[in-house]
Amino acid sequence: MAIHTDAKQTARRLSQAAFLLLFFVLLVKTDYGGRDELAYPVKIFLDADLLVLATSLLSAHKLPAALFLALAFLPVTVLFGRAFCGWVCPFGTLHHAVSFAGKPAVAERGVKTPGSRWKVLTLLFFAGAALSGLQVAGLLDPISFLIRSLSLSILPAVNAVLRAFLDWGFALPSRPVSDLFDGAHTFLRAHFLSFYPSRYQQAFLFFLLFTGILALNRYRTRFFCRFVCPLGGLLGLLSRAGLLRLSMNDRCTHCMKCRDACAGGANPHARENWSPSECVTCFNCTAACPEGALEWKFAVARGTKDRVDAGRRAVLAAASFGAASAWVLSTTPAAALPAPELVRPPGAQREKEFLSRCVRCGECMKVCITGGLQPTLFEAGIEGIWSPVLVSRIGYCEYNCTLCGQVCPTSAIRRLAVREKHKTVIGLAFVDPGRCIPFAQGTPCIVCEEHCPTPKKAIVFREQPGKGGAPVKVPVVDTELCIGCGICENKCPVVDLAGIRVTSVGETRNPDNRMKLPAPAPG
Repeated sequence: MAIHTDAKQTARRLSQAAFLLLFFVLLVKTDYGGRDELAYPVKIFLDADLLVLATSLLSAHKLPAALFLALAFLPVTVLFGRAFCGWVCPFGTLHHAVSFAGKPAVAERGVKTPGSRWKVLTLLFFAGAALSGLQVAGLLDPISFLIRSLSLSILPAVNAVLRAFLDWGFALPSRPVSDLFDGAHTFLRAHFLSFYPSRYQQAFLFFLLFTGILALNRYRTRFFCRFVCPLGGLLGLLSRAGLLRLSMNDRCTHCMKCRDACAGGANPHARENWSPSECVTCFNCTAACPEGALEWKFAVARGTKDRVDAGRRAVLAAASFGAASAWVLSTTPAAALPAPELVRPPGAQREKEFLSRCVRCGECMKVCITGGLQPTLFEAGIEGIWSPVLVSRIGYCEYNCTLCGQVCPTSAIRRLAVREKHKTVIGLAFVDPGRCIPFAQGTPCIVCEEHCPTPKKAIVFREQPGKGGAPVKVPVVDTELCIGCGICENKCPVVDLAGIRVTSVGETRNPDNRMKLPAPAPG
């Protein structure tokens, strides 16, 4: 059965624009909007990610129900090939736009090259690591990559520029103009500006990676999709059995316009070597053909000649290297004794289970009310890179907030009820007598106690001699009440290195991470 192609290219562009707009709207709405529950399905793109589903199943051996949305794309892929890449994926849309904007830097387009095997080998590396209990596919998963890049780098910069512009407008002497800016601020605050002007560690690194990946599209069309993307590799393998097939009739004059218009390096100009695993179903080839020599038909794939071009040794090496890497990383000091500053969000699984689930998407960091959740670099070892850690000096864990558990797609951070959150310990505060103002200076200060959110204060005061012999109250942490939220460290008036600091000791998720207190003396 032939498929008429007059409007398919337009439909694909409309689909790309609609899904890209939806993605941006949901990303902006991944923010505290004055409600304890998020009003939008902000993680739906991650829930529909087959790579996240597959690697999470391999690494954690269980899945939250939401991820089964990804299974809907299995029949879509069997029917239409890599339609997700060409019609839905927001990162793919950005690559497509950059690739075909203006005149290309190179003449090569549409040709399958040996480099296409690297995305399959990347997929196998991540699969091998997942089988050994380490979830690192999110480092290159397109949805995770895009959310992380925009949330931790691009959007904070845009927010900062807009806030600076609005502040400039408020300061203008003209009352009508300042009123106009006030109206603009009200609108932007309701629909775009983040609740808190967040700042993220490694933001410039994420910016360089994001812009660098996009720039490579000027070297090869849809570079990331063709040579790097592990999700593209997975969908490509499934697409080899796809039912929508490209065929060529005798009217072909070998003008190569189909090849130059191809977005995926699928060899549309070669009668016998069209590659469904590389085709992103963009329909550029049929739209570009002046002779009508190409057409799409639904047909059973019989003995496809589409080869992965990855030898058996390379396949085994990639999967084995992934598995070996996970085992080697499990023997590092970070795996046996996490860094003291590694304070995970409330609801986080035990560290090994956490790393077998976390896809480093950055959703929890984006939604954090105070901006305290930050991407790790090496605090959790190489295996934990870009996973979330609470940096209390930047922002604290809001006592009544459970948003991070609501946006986590893999339950690496469990969704907690507010009452359970109140009882969940993520760390413990310690007073530094050398820097605490009452201890070191003999000057009264009650900031940490004032801000402590627990119903019965976890910080109490005891008197000791101060300057001139006058008594001064010094803070003492009640280890039975402190939950490690970090607000005391965040609000401490010692602005560089706080006089009270939080470490991960005593965390609920790890019974082994406890203070080893000496036994009380008998009698």
